[in-house]
Amino acid sequence: MNFTTNFNQDENNIQGLKKTVKQKTFFLAHFLSSPKVKYTLVILALLLVLDLAFPVKVPDNYSTVVLDDEGRILSAYLNDEDKWRLKVRTEEVSPFFLKAILEKEDKYFYYHPGVNPVAVLRALVSNLSKSRRVSGASTITMQVVRMIYPNDRTYFHKIIEMIRAVQLELHFSKKEILAMYLNYIPFGSNVEGIKAASYIYLQKHPSKLSLAEALILSLIPNKPSLLLSGKNNKDLDFFKTKWLKNFENQEIFTPSEINLAKSEVIKLHRTTFQKKAPHLSDRLAKEISAPYIKSSIHSGFQFLVEKQVSTYLERVNTLGVKNAMAMVIDNKTMKVKVYCGSGNYKNKLDGGQVDGITSVRSPGSALKPFLYALALEKGIINPKAILYDIPSDFGGFSPTNFDNTFQGQVSMRDALQQSLNIPAVKTLDEVGLADFLIEMKKADFKSIKKNEDQLGLSAILGGCGVSMEEMVRLYATFANGGFFQELNFTSNANLPKNTPKALLDPASCYIISDILSGIQRPDFPNNFDFTFRLPKVAWKTGTSFGKRDAWAIGYNPDYTVGVWLGKFSGESITQLSGAAVATPLLFQIFNTIEKNKPWFKKPESLIYKEVCSVTGLPKNDFCKETQMDFFVDKVFYKNKCQHLKKVWVNPSETMSYCSYCLDKNNAILKDYLNLPPAYISFLQTNGLPHHAPPVHNPACSRITKTNALSIVSPRNKGLYYVENTGEIELKASASNSTSQVFWYHNNTLVGKSEVSKSVFIKPVLGKNTITCTDEKGKSVNVWFEAKRL
Repeated sequence: MNFTTNFNQDENNIQGLKKTVKQKTFFLAHFLSSPKVKYTLVILALLLVLDLAFPVKVPDNYSTVVLDDEGRILSAYLNDEDKWRLKVRTEEVSPFFLKAILEKEDKYFYYHPGVNPVAVLRALVSNLSKSRRVSGASTITMQVVRMIYPNDRTYFHKIIEMIRAVQLELHFSKKEILAMYLNYIPFGSNVEGIKAASYIYLQKHPSKLSLAEALILSLIPNKPSLLLSGKNNKDLDFFKTKWLKNFENQEIFTPSEINLAKSEVIKLHRTTFQKKAPHLSDRLAKEISAPYIKSSIHSGFQFLVEKQVSTYLERVNTLGVKNAMAMVIDNKTMKVKVYCGSGNYKNKLDGGQVDGITSVRSPGSALKPFLYALALEKGIINPKAILYDIPSDFGGFSPTNFDNTFQGQVSMRDALQQSLNIPAVKTLDEVGLADFLIEMKKADFKSIKKNEDQLGLSAILGGCGVSMEEMVRLYATFANGGFFQELNFTSNANLPKNTPKALLDPASCYIISDILSGIQRPDFPNNFDFTFRLPKVAWKTGTSFGKRDAWAIGYNPDYTVGVWLGKFSGESITQLSGAAVATPLLFQIFNTIEKNKPWFKKPESLIYKEVCSVTGLPKNDFCKETQMDFFVDKVFYKNKCQHLKKVWVNPSETMSYCSYCLDKNNAILKDYLNLPPAYISFLQTNGLPHHAPPVHNPACSRITKTNALSIVSPRNKGLYYVENTGEIELKASASNSTSQVFWYHNNTLVGKSEVSKSVFIKPVLGKNTITCTDEKGKSVNVWFEAKRL
């Protein structure tokens, strides 16, 4: 019974539903068949098609503005239409201006759909009655359309303008439309937008406008003649007074605001945007397409350093120095705080607008710290290890020092502080040129990447190309414990994370920093410590070959500073040097930006080891006097002290014996210095005394392979590039018992000479064999290859 009743109820519900659907379908069909509805739908469809076919395109053609790290304007640039149009948000504009402009131009802006029909009707009646255009009906939305799509002022274009205004209102909010108006409103000449006008005419941000200033600027779009400062001041006062009275009557502003505006004297004065940090601003404006670019520049530092560089450049101009550049970076963030691409941007005569920061120049000796750090990590040297600053030949490359002198024995610490060339080239040879260039490429030296096949050992003396930004970035790696990071030129938080990568060990960085912070060195500016407050800085200078570039780059835990002086043209300057010319400016800048703060902390990978006081190398059993030195932990050091060798001599120490002629009953075993043959030759050539074993037993007839005779030059298996008239030096080293040697070139006798003298030959192209023989017939051989230069 219940089942049948429920079934009947469901059947009735279904029938009722069908009836309802039929009724609604009928009424819908009847509604759509109405001619008015059909026409309305057709018009709506047509409008939709037109909207899709002719969408509103709001141009995004703004001036580029470069800001400092706190958002203040450094430089601004005309847009593609040569107009000043600075993008602004409504929140950035003074409420006084917003109220004034809305009251003057469109008081019903927030109530109409883009067109004010009452205003249109009123204007139409007025214009027809006067037979000419005496009144307009443009809303702010319609004015935006006219600014986006400029056309002749005709009734047809006015109708199109109205349609577009409605279209604009359908796609954008009132706030967005008002922002468009604020950005495109004309202010005479090539100035558009309230932000550009506020800066250009009143030299202030639009949010800082007073009521009087806001009112004056609101008058300009309709009366640009008011801009004729000094000529229309009466008109300016008249319209100002008129509108203030209107505002007062309508109670738009408070009485106190009105009274203050009445008493305020406004003088419009057109100015141009100052160009601050001009080289970086130019660079960012070219590289980044955006209305605003927030740079990393610290305006205070930038201004002070620019002034210092300019003043210092005037001082050294008498030396022939025409150009200078400087850069300061924050080591912790790698943000560029100061960017001076030249000494004077406005000096067109000397290329002031050239951005020296990005130009490729020779670094001189400024890469040596990086080389020595790599050598420390390879176990080749340690700070107190003795190196040899003596005349040396490296496959036809014979470097000399800046002052053309040789120091002989010198520690690695002193070699770096004194920037000696021969020890650096010898160290590079031991590190390996290929390995050194690999590390340089890791540090992103672009010119070295590009030209690595053309580089040789001279690269460590400046025979390669670098830029200022590459150099300060490398030195900042020392300050950051060996971690390498790219420079940040902007303060954009949306940029990809600047991930640091390990380039050097923290211990080698600490050792290099300790060495470079010493002040007892030749590149320290004369009397600087008596004239200025002396900051603790690790620094290195560099002077390129031919005295074309003078560098000084320094760092402390907070900042890295680089300076360069010379001529952008690359001309030589006789008195130019990094020590004498660049270093004083480096210290001036550090004195400006930083006070002395705690120095670098010793890293865990820095260890101490006992070294021989004679050679500075890890001590051996026979080393009597020792001292402690820095080392990089977990690095195998190849060299151990071998400064002594045992020699059998007679009791009076006038004769030495070999195992063949030794009579132990009449000989004693003594320790003698074990000096390299090249260094012995250097001492002999310069007449310097040295404690060498006595002459070999003249009665000994055996010729041993363990003789002291060696060829210092040319280098065995070396490659020499020679000119047509080029010659190769032949130089030997021998024991005290040898006075003369005989030279053979490709088995042909060249001649004889004293051991301390050199002989020169003209090599043949290809393989050359050199043989040196002493009076007893002992011989040594080397070969080298000669190629045409």
